Amino acid sequence: MALNLMIVDNDHVNSFVLKNTILRNYPETDISLFQDGIESLDHLDEVKKDRGQFPEVIILEMHLPGLNGFVFLSQYRIRFGHMSTVMFTMSNSFSKDDEQKANSFSFVRGYVTKSLINNNIQFIIGNYLKDGSDIYI
Repeated sequence: MALNLMIVDNDHVNSFVLKNTILRNYPETDISLFQDGIESLDHLDEVKKDRGQFPEVIILEMHLPGLNGFVFLSQYRIRFGHMSTVMFTMSNSFSKDDEQKANSFSFVRGYVTKSLINNNIQFIIGNYLKDGSDIYI
């Protein structure tokens, strides 16, 4: 069974590189890409309603236009907090305040800067697998 992963990022280049890096190392991964928080939350609503496969891992850009990452996290907690998704947040810049605020959500497992995200793919996938998943990739 493949890992189901969602990337929410309005940076097309970063999303492309991140997706290809993950697929190169974990070819069985099923990756969905979204450019904004509203679109991704709407998609999750549909998946839940249709009882589809909910993402096991979400990688979220914190500084999205419109619905920023913190509003996304709040909405996610209200709507999907009972799901067992592991979430990682990312940003172009490192802010200790943003990191602490993001990590205050129980489902967030890490905060990384985009410049290091590709180096942290192993950490992200490994952290998910450590949480007791039965998915082997």
